[in-house]
Amino acid sequence: MKASATAGILWAVAFSVAAACAQRSTTGFVSSHPWAASGQWLRADTHMHSRFSDGGQEIGPLVAKAKSFGCQVVAVTDHADSNLTGASPEYSAAVRAARAENPDLLILAGLEWNVPPFGGKEHLSVLVPQGPGEGPMLAEFKQRFDDYGRSDGSKPRAEEALSWLAETTRDLPVKPVVIYNHPSRKDTSSRLNVDDIVGWRNVNDVVIGFEGGPGHQGKLPIGDYTPAEPAIDRWDPVVARAGDAWDTLLQRGVDVHGAIASSDFHNDNPGDLNDFWPCQFAETWYYVPEKTTAGVLRAMRAGAFFGVHGRIATNLDLTIVADGLPRAAMVGETIQVPKGTEVTAALAVDIPETDWQQRPNHIDAAEVFVITPDKVDVRTHALAGTGVKVVGEKIVVGEGGVVVRARVRRVVADGPDLMGYTNAIRIRAR
Repeated sequence: MKASATAGILWAVAFSVAAACAQRSTTGFVSSHPWAASGQWLRADTHMHSRFSDGGQEIGPLVAKAKSFGCQVVAVTDHADSNLTGASPEYSAAVRAARAENPDLLILAGLEWNVPPFGGKEHLSVLVPQGPGEGPMLAEFKQRFDDYGRSDGSKPRAEEALSWLAETTRDLPVKPVVIYNHPSRKDTSSRLNVDDIVGWRNVNDVVIGFEGGPGHQGKLPIGDYTPAEPAIDRWDPVVARAGDAWDTLLQRGVDVHGAIASSDFHNDNPGDLNDFWPCQFAETWYYVPEKTTAGVLRAMRAGAFFGVHGRIATNLDLTIVADGLPRAAMVGETIQVPKGTEVTAALAVDIPETDWQQRPNHIDAAEVFVITPDKVDVRTHALAGTGVKVVGEKIVVGEGGVVVRARVRRVVADGPDLMGYTNAIRIRAR
């Protein structure tokens, strides 16, 4: 009996060890950022306009003003309308001159595309890799694929445009990035954006997601949104409303990013758009592998960024910790764990003492979105004080897996709340 009992104990121990090893062997990264432990954060605004389209500033003064408000990265995305001079040789020369005058500022060249078949109703920013071919690439893209005011009567196709972008940059070390700007601004329903994104992503992965924090924050209605789908606490409904287009896409396995906050700067005229300057109020922080425009494009594509309004936070660091994972997963990454595993979602928030107006700052709440195939659960944690604050949320991963994203909120008594958003982390179940 004693020998039998001992054998049983040894078998149980061996089984436990084997089970633990099996769990570790099925826990790991599906996709990860190679620079996760070595990157750096850069403050950015990637949507603004100069006098090469309908903006009020030349490119040089515009980017200098952006730098004065703390931008380390900018993209000048003049409209691609055929009657304007965005993407012209003169535009490209002005971008090159601004780079020479501001060697410490990363300047991306791009345009705001009137995407077909919507004429001038829907806009996407097109950002291309820096180099000798960027100007001709933008000029040809504008001539062939912009869908507003075409004099030749032709009708371009978005699918053809996205394929052309991918093919044209096939041999470059980094791909272009396309961002869906102010996605619900003219929509009768924000959920219409699901089919738009799915259609574009069925072509390729050049479209990375939404501008969740649209520009034109200094005027009413905020973002110039229509009453049918107004901005929610200054953010587009696709991002701000739990279970809306972004969450629906994540539930379907479409990994797109929505934590972009931009100025869409045109002018700061109080009698006109009254825009905030780039990085004055809205900013997006990118975690880049290197301080180059190529590094920024890689971070964009990877989803390694967060967006915030009013400088209520200088870091939003969402991570997932799981037993057997070699390190915490960060936004934009995908991991796998055995079904039934309990993981911890941690959100570290760096709250500065003053906000964008140099007034005493605070954040009232951190909200964790737990997205499963059949529902979206928003779990709220109170925050107080300044400095680095951390909240944690235990999550059991069911058979269909789970996706986690987060936001922070500062309640504003007489207006829309100030918010900051992270991108998502996907957890697959095995």
